[in-house]
Amino acid sequence: MTEVFSTPAASVVSPIPEVAFTLGLGRALQEFGVSAQTLENALGRLAHHLGLEGAVYATPTGFLASFQKAGGTSKTYLIRTGSYGANLAKLAETEALVDRVIDDGMGVEEALHQLDQISRRGPCFGPVIQVGAYAIAAMGMAVVFGGGWREALLSSLIGALVGLAAQLLEQKRNQISLAPLVGGIISSLGGIVLGNLVPAASHTILILSGFIVLVPGLGLLVSMQELGTGNLVAGSSRLVGTGFVLMLLAFGVAIGQRLGNTWSVRVVAEPLALPYWAIPPAIALVALGYLVVFQGALRDYAWTLGASIVAYGSARLTTQLLGPEVGSGIAALFLGAVCNHYSRRTRRPGAVLLLPSLMLIVPGSKGFQGLLLVLHKHTLEGLQAGFQSLTVTVALMLGLLLANVLVPRRRF
Repeated sequence: MTEVFSTPAASVVSPIPEVAFTLGLGRALQEFGVSAQTLENALGRLAHHLGLEGAVYATPTGFLASFQKAGGTSKTYLIRTGSYGANLAKLAETEALVDRVIDDGMGVEEALHQLDQISRRGPCFGPVIQVGAYAIAAMGMAVVFGGGWREALLSSLIGALVGLAAQLLEQKRNQISLAPLVGGIISSLGGIVLGNLVPAASHTILILSGFIVLVPGLGLLVSMQELGTGNLVAGSSRLVGTGFVLMLLAFGVAIGQRLGNTWSVRVVAEPLALPYWAIPPAIALVALGYLVVFQGALRDYAWTLGASIVAYGSARLTTQLLGPEVGSGIAALFLGAVCNHYSRRTRRPGAVLLLPSLMLIVPGSKGFQGLLLVLHKHTLEGLQAGFQSLTVTVALMLGLLLANVLVPRRRF
C-alpha cells in the first residue's frame, strides 16, 4: 500500500507510532538542512532500533520510505518536504532527540510530542534581527574582500536591503524562490548608485558583499559530496537547483547593472583596504551574521568564530603558497577536522559550525562571476571562471572527505 503526502504541511498519519515518528523525524531533518545520505543513515538506524523493517530512499526535496512491523503489512510512504534552507538550532535539537530515543530509551510517544514541539516552534531570530544579520555579514565580507571603511558601511546598507527583501518574500512560500533574483537586482543597483554617490567606493565589492549571503556555495558543495558518495540522483538534482539559483542571481545583477548604468555614470574606483588588524573583527561579524541567518544557537557562536578563523586563515595561507585549488582543499581538511571533533565531543551536528564557516572559502562567488561573464557575452572568460569554481569545489569536497577519514564524523 502506498500513501502519498504531497505537501510539506501534511501530517504523517500512521496507526503505528514507530512509523509515524520515523517519518515525522525524516521530514523534520530534511527541512532543517541535512543531506540525503545523512537522512538515509539516520532513519535506517532509527527504524532498526524501533523494530521496523524496510528501506529509505532520499532526494533533496523528499524521501520514499517503506516500513513494516514484524508480522505486519508493509506500507510505502512518499514524503514531499520542499526546500526551506537550514535551521541549525532545530537541526541540533532534532538530532539530540534521535540520540535520546536510541541511547537513552525515550519512549516513542514522548519523542513524537517533543518532535511536534520542535517543528511548531518559531525561528530563533525574528525578521528584524535577520535583516540586521544580513547587514553585519555584508559589512564583514566587504572587509574580507579587501574593502575599506566606505565599502564596509555601504555594504551593510545594501545587505540590510537584501535581507529585508528576503524576509518579505519568505512570508509567502511561493515567492521565496525569487529571493536570489530580487537580491541580485538590489545589490547591483544599490552598489552602482551608492558607489556613484561615494566615488572612492568600489562598485565590485559593494555588489559582491551585498548578495554573497544568497550565493548557494554550500549547495554546490553538498551536491558534489553526494555525487562523490554515490548518491547520483540527489547530487544531480541538488546541482541543478544550485545552478538555477546562480542563474537567478546573475540575471538579477545584470538587470541591476543595466538600470544603474542607465541612470548614472559608471565610476571605477580601487578600494583602499583596511589594515590587517581589521580582518579578525570582520570575521567575527561574518560568523555572527551567518549564524543568525542560518538560525543557529548563540551558544555555538564561540565555536563558530573559531571555526571561521580556521577556515579563513588556512585558506589564505595555503592559497598563497599552493594556489586556490590545493589551498581550498587543505582549508576544507582543517575545517572538516575541527567540525568533526566538535561534533564528537559535544554530540551536536558538525553542520552547526561547518555551514557558517564554510561560506568564507566556498567558490560560489567565482561560479557567479562565470555566469555573469557569459551573460555579458564574454564566453571564454566565463567558462574559465566556471571551470575554476568547479575545480575548487571538487578540492573542497575531497578535503572534507579526507577529514572524515582522519577524524570520523559522529554517526547516529
